[in-house]
Parts: sequence; C-alpha cells; structure tokens
Amino acid sequence: MRAVSHIERALYAVAFLCVAYCVFVGLRAREFDVSAKQIVGSPVSSDTPASSVSSDLFGRIDIPALSLSAPFSSDYDADSLRKGVGHVRGTAMPGGLGTVGLVGHRDSFFRPLRKIATGMDIRLTDSSGTYHYAVDSTEVVTPDKVEVLATGQRPELTLVTCFPFDYVGAAPRRFIVHAHLLSASPDAVTPVR
Repeated sequence: MRAVSHIERALYAVAFLCVAYCVFVGLRAREFDVSAKQIVGSPVSSDTPASSVSSDLFGRIDIPALSLSAPFSSDYDADSLRKGVGHVRGTAMPGGLGTVGLVGHRDSFFRPLRKIATGMDIRLTDSSGTYHYAVDSTEVVTPDKVEVLATGQRPELTLVTCFPFDYVGAAPRRFIVHAHLLSASPDAVTPVR
C-alpha cells in the first residue's frame, strides 16, 4: 500500500512538471509570435526597443488556405523550432534571388502542410513587406537529399518538415513543398494594431 502511495505521488509530480513545461514552451512561442507581429507591423528601426523585438526573428509565414501562420527566425535550432519556423542559413531571404529554405516541425507549426495543394498562396512577410509564392509541387525524400534546397532558375521557396505526419519518434523521411516567387516587389507593410 505504501509503495502504491509513493508511486502515485511520483506520477503526480511528473504530470505537474510536464504541464509546467508545456505552459512554459507555449508562453515562449506566444512571446515570439507577438515579436514577429511587431517586426511585420512596421520596419525595425534603431529606436525600436531591443527588448520588444527578438534579434533572431525575421518575420512570418502565412498560408491562408490552411490557416497556417507562424513566425520564422534566423535559424532552425531546437529552440527556434519550439517557437516557430526556422530559416535555413545560406539560403535566400524572402523576395531575394535563389531559394528561401524554411524548416518546421510536422507536429506543431507545419502540421497543416499535410493538406497543401498546387497553386496555394504562401506569404512571407518581413520588415520590407509581403512576398507571395505559389505552390508548384510537393515530394517526399530521405533526409540526405539536401539538393531540394538548391537554387533554381527563378526565385523559389522550399518548406521542409518530417514525414510521415503521424509518425511517432524521429521520422525517416522529409516532406518538401516547392513554390516560386510571384513578384519581386513586395506588398506594402501594413501596421498591426
């Protein structure tokens, strides 16, 4: 009886720690999202308080047809991917020449990608404005196929997440979305209120 009581207490403690961790991660993701809205709401200037904008934040990715909206940061390390989507270093910036590479978790921000279709509008917004990309294709590859990020003949966007979407653990393949830039001239930045 006594052993059962100790086990019960230990399980309660573990459950409490799990809930506390989830709340902590959720609050950090929300803070990152608010910072992303500040960046895209107005150009970042020298008089913007450093505490109000995360230095590794680049902007937002939105796919309206999938109700996907997430901030993206300058890297795709574990901390960045807990808060949003990560930019692959060495790839182009939104609206730039080359391929923009963005990475996200299949079980959080990029979960809606399972329903993506050719022709859908993907919007990348940063302090210079909003760039529109149209989805060309999707594919499933092994993790070693880094050529999916290769620069094509036109400015492109490549989204990368793990596959299959319902896999438990480290997924064996990657789901890739290829899109092309519709216009090198961004939509104007509109203030966020």
